[in-house]
Amino acid sequence: MGVYKKDNRWYIDYYQPDGKRKRETVTIPGVDPNHINRQDAIKALSIRKAQIAEGKFDIAQTDKPVLFEKLMDMYLQWAKDNHKAPERDISASKPLLSVFKGKNINSINLWHVEQYKSNRKSIGRKPETINKELGILRRMFNLAVQWKFISSNPLKGLKLLKVPNFKPRVLKDREFQKLYDSASKHFKPILLCAYMTGMRRGEIAKLRWEDVDFEDRYIHVVESKNNEARSIPVSGMLMNTLKELKKSSETDYVFTTHEGKPYTHVTVWKTVWNNALKKSGIEKCRFHDLRHTFISNLIVREKEDFATVMSISGHRDISMLKRYSHTHEEAKKIAISKLEKGLKFETMDTYLDTKAKIEDKGDSEIIDLTYDNQRIS
Repeated sequence: MGVYKKDNRWYIDYYQPDGKRKRETVTIPGVDPNHINRQDAIKALSIRKAQIAEGKFDIAQTDKPVLFEKLMDMYLQWAKDNHKAPERDISASKPLLSVFKGKNINSINLWHVEQYKSNRKSIGRKPETINKELGILRRMFNLAVQWKFISSNPLKGLKLLKVPNFKPRVLKDREFQKLYDSASKHFKPILLCAYMTGMRRGEIAKLRWEDVDFEDRYIHVVESKNNEARSIPVSGMLMNTLKELKKSSETDYVFTTHEGKPYTHVTVWKTVWNNALKKSGIEKCRFHDLRHTFISNLIVREKEDFATVMSISGHRDISMLKRYSHTHEEAKKIAISKLEKGLKFETMDTYLDTKAKIEDKGDSEIIDLTYDNQRIS
C-alpha cells in the first residue's frame, strides 16, 4: 500500500475490505490533475484507510470518473420517463453541454457554476431561463448521488438568480380580437379555446376528442400540471367551433397543425403564436397571458368567487389565484374614482377657473375667502 506517480498522475494503492487490491487515480474536485502533488496523494490514501477502518468505504467512489455528457444522456432518458414535458430538459441541456462537455462530474464545483451563470447573463439570457438550466444541473447531480456515481453533491448550496416580480399581462377584448383575426386558420380555434377556458398550453396541445363532451358541453382536462383532473364548461361559440373541427378531424387530437399533426413540439407552437402576435401589432405578450386574461376577467369583471374560478382554472392554492385580482387597471381606476363621491368642495382647478372669472369683476378677496372656508370644512 502506498502512493506513486505514473505518466504525470498520482495514484494510491490499497486493499479493499473484500481483500482485493485497488489502484486509484487521485482526483480533487475543482483541481487540475496536473496540480495534484505527493502530499495530496498521501492525504487521499489516509482518507481511504479511515473509510475502510470505519466501515464507510464506498466502492462507487473509486470507479472511473463519469463524464458530464454521459450523465446528461442518462438524465435526459430519466426525464423522458418522468417528466410530462421532457423537451424543456432537452432544450436546456444544450447550453450546459456546450460548457461542461468533456469534464468529469467530480471535477465540477460551485465556482464553475458561478462562471456559467455570469457568462449566460453576459449574453443576455433572462434569469428565468438561466434558473431552468441551473435547476436541471442540480437535479442531474442529485441523481448522480442516487446512482452512486459520486458520494455527495458538489453543487449543494447552489443559488438561483433573483427573478423580477411577476406582472400578469391581461388582454383587452379588442386586443384579443386583433390577435384572433391575425392568426392562421388552424391556430384560431386554439386561441379561442385558451381565451374561453383558461387552459394551459400543454393541456390544449394534449386535448383529445374523447375528452370533449358534446352532449353536456364540457371539456375534461385529464392531464394537468398538478395531476388533478377537472371539467370546464364550454360556451356556445367555442362549442360550435369544436363541432366544426370534429367534422373534418382525422386524428385523436382536437387541435392540429395545417398538416393535420398534433402540436407535440414547442417550436411549432411558438412559430404560429409569434406570427399571429407580430401580425396583430398588439403589445408583446405570452401565450400563457391568455390564461391570465381568462382568470382575471372572471374574478375582476364578472365578480366570480374564488372557489368557482379555482375549480375551472385548476389552481389548488388560493394565494396563487389572488394575484390575478390585482391586474385589471380599469377596475382600479373605477375604485379610486368612487372616493370623490360625497366631496362637496371644489377642486383647485375649478377654484382657479372661478377666481379668474370673478377677478374680472374685482371680487378676488371674496373668492379666496370662499375657497379657504370650503377647504377647511
